[in-house]
Parts: sequence; structure tokens; C-alpha cells
Amino acid sequence: MHEHLNEHLHGAIVPAPFWLILLATLALMLATAPAGSVLLWRRFAYFGDALGHAAMFGVALALAMHLPVIAGVAVVALVVAATVIRMARGGQLAHDALLGTFAHGLLALGLLLAFISLPKGADLHHVLFGDVLHMQPVEAVAIIIGAIIIAVLLWRSWNVLVLGAVSDELAQAEGWPVQRAQMLLLLSAAALLALAAKAAGLLLFASLLIIPAAAARAFARTPEHMALGAVLVALPAVIGGLFIARAFAIPSGPAIVSIAFGFFVLFHLAAWLRRR
Repeated sequence: MHEHLNEHLHGAIVPAPFWLILLATLALMLATAPAGSVLLWRRFAYFGDALGHAAMFGVALALAMHLPVIAGVAVVALVVAATVIRMARGGQLAHDALLGTFAHGLLALGLLLAFISLPKGADLHHVLFGDVLHMQPVEAVAIIIGAIIIAVLLWRSWNVLVLGAVSDELAQAEGWPVQRAQMLLLLSAAALLALAAKAAGLLLFASLLIIPAAAARAFARTPEHMALGAVLVALPAVIGGLFIARAFAIPSGPAIVSIAFGFFVLFHLAAWLRRR
């Protein structure tokens, strides 16, 4: 039973070829980099972290109902994103308060459900921290297709997303559909969480979303420059992290995030030294 659960959590019996795993992870990062840049520019950095915590309820629910983990993560993440958007419009609570409430409330419910429904000693390590090297070919193809779709949607709405990140009032004055673009951004982040759950796990998703953009922020002065810089940080982080994880048999998610964090430290240290 325990071995069967671990296979279910890994989502892989026959791993995909390394080149396909690398391609899928790169495609994922090419979509998360611009999304993370706009979220960071809008001061929504906590959004990805909150979604990752809340999605634990989706994982526990999917495992309890013997459904694919990605399905539970996707449903919960999309519902939380849509609910936060709707409730925030009412003005009763700010985005950060709503996100914090959903994040910790659903995380607690998810942990309780996992404790009740899963066999004793079940290992949730790969759900929480990810291991992209165990990805199945069909999962890799799904990530590539999903990442391309999200990247295209973000690109088509890029002008209004950037203008809204600078000033919602200015974007509305120019006649841009700000609320629709904001919903697209947050729902895209939720969809990326479902895709990235395999690569980085729930706890490290926000790191993939925010750290490359935060690293690029050291020198970027516009959201476009930040998005481009985030891509340039994400690419070597993914390539280096996967090769290191494969060579030393360590989890791929923490390896990728650690390299991205290294770029963050170096870039901000260089920017600090330049200002002196």
C-alpha cells in the first residue's frame, strides 16, 4: 500500500527522457517568469506562496478520492484565486488578508485530511518539494502545452497588465479592462501552480514564481526588463538545477530554487556595490 501511494504521489512509473523533462521545465519557467514579474511589480508576491499552501487541501482531497494530484491542486488553486478576486472587490478585506486566511485555513484542513485518510508513514515529500526527474512523458507534454497557452495569454494581455501594475486608475482612464486582466494574471498563476506541482512542489512554487523576478529587480526599471531578466535567471537555474539533481541524486526543486536564489544574492550585492 505504501509503495503504491509513493508511485501515486510521484505520478511516474516510467520517467520521461531527460531532454523532455528539461524542455518541459524550461517551458514552465518561461511562463512563470513574466507572471512573477507582474505579480512582484503589483506587490502580490505573497500570492504564489498562499496558493501553494492552500493547494495542500487539493492534494489531500485528490489522494483521499483516488484522483490525480494535479486535478486536486488545479481545482483548489483556481477556486481560491477566483474567490479572492471576488471578495477583494467587495472591499471588506485586502488581498493579503484574504490570501493569508485561505492559505493557512486550507493548509490546516489539508493536513488534517491527509492525516486522517492517508496510511501511516505515507511520504508527501515529493508533493511538497517536487521531483521533476520522476515526470512521465504525458505529464511533460501537458506542461509544455499548458505553459505555452499561459505564456500566449499573458503576452496578448501584456500592455494592460503592465499598465495596471503601474496604476490601476491610469489603466482604467485609458479604457483598458483592468479587472479582467488582473483575473487573468491570478488565474494564470493558479494554473501554473497546478503545472509546477510536479517540478517544484507546493512549498517551492512561490520561489519559482518570485525569486527570478526578484533577482532581475536589482537592475530592472520596468516590468518588461524584469520579465526578460527573470527569464535569463530562470534558464540557467533550471538547466543547472536539473543536471546537478541528476548527477548527485538530490531533489530537483530545491536545486533549481537554490541556484535562482544564488543569482538573487549576487545581483543585489552587485547593485549595492554599484550604488556605493
